[in-house]
Amino acid sequence: MIQTRVLTAIVLVLIFGAALFKFDLLQWVGFILFATFWAGWEWAGLASVNNKLFKLIYAFIVTVSSYLLYVYFDDSFIFLLVPVEVVVMISMVTVYQLKKGKRLVDNSLVLLLGFFSILPFALSMITFRQTFSPELLLLCLAIIWAIDIGAFFSGRRFGKRKLASYVSPGKTWEGVLGGFLFAIVVAYLGLYFIQPYILSSALQVTLLLAGIGLLSIYGDLFESLLKRQANIKDSGFLLPGHGGILDRVDSLLLAMPVFYVFWLWVS
Repeated sequence: MIQTRVLTAIVLVLIFGAALFKFDLLQWVGFILFATFWAGWEWAGLASVNNKLFKLIYAFIVTVSSYLLYVYFDDSFIFLLVPVEVVVMISMVTVYQLKKGKRLVDNSLVLLLGFFSILPFALSMITFRQTFSPELLLLCLAIIWAIDIGAFFSGRRFGKRKLASYVSPGKTWEGVLGGFLFAIVVAYLGLYFIQPYILSSALQVTLLLAGIGLLSIYGDLFESLLKRQANIKDSGFLLPGHGGILDRVDSLLLAMPVFYVFWLWVS
């Protein structure tokens, strides 16, 4: 199992790295839309949809909607979408925890939530590389990964106080702190090497980047909440040892759109 997981991770890194730095704009858009389609397909499963035709139609609508937003709407639209996404995800995770794991939303609402979750993610991933640079996009992703890695190891070593026991029992506040500290290091080093144009001090931007990275935890918790409601372990089976596309991008759903808005603001 571990070998399969590691091998899949290596293949994913190679594919994503090639896409990020070698693909032209059209290829990059196609790459993100492919991931968007699979995310939409798996999201329908979170709503307990088993009909393959319905899942296909839902995934198609999510993908086409993402493309149309990219083509016909400017950045003002993502400024409207992102606050809604932040409020919805954080509120749902908080309420689910307070209600001690009782069912929160019905399946039709889960499908609607897919639009507020997947569309901003797809739109930000497409436009981030185009508006800024592959290196800056990679830095934001590295900060999210640093949160995940730091939280895992510090949580295993020091974790005692549960973060959201009814949503994801393995996550702890000590893990959150460890992830945040590691993200600060990654953000600072990334800014030092990339040297992006910023209107604030490097220290301020470093702390803000690490803070935004913490939103990745809510993206992860949000998907865990929906999987618990659907009584499934993984969102899909596309990635051996990892599950589905959503299981790998759940931490990006909330953080990446906020990262994009942040860089529009400080640049």
